[in-house]
Amino acid sequence: SIQCHALSKEGPTSWIDAAYWICSFANNQWNIGADLGNDPMESAFARTLTAGIKGVAMVLDQEVQPLTRVWCLFEFFLSNRERLDLVFVTNAGVV
Repeated sequence: SIQCHALSKEGPTSWIDAAYWICSFANNQWNIGADLGNDPMESAFARTLTAGIKGVAMVLDQEVQPLTRVWCLFEFFLSNRERLDLVFVTNAGVV
């Protein structure tokens, strides 16, 4: 999915140099409350989305599970508020 997105944005010659911040790797998934604190806008996730990034690629599975998760909907909300380029990607490519 990420490779498909990188190819669509960077092209066939420079996609390999595309950088991605992956939120599930940035937060302690076993103690997410500690990483989020009392204010979700102070989390590393929200700070990244509001720091002038290019866009967001939301990876979807066959059941579209990310759209059932509050945290992913928060990502969708912040992306819209910040006017980020938000795309959905699957193993078949960019939707």
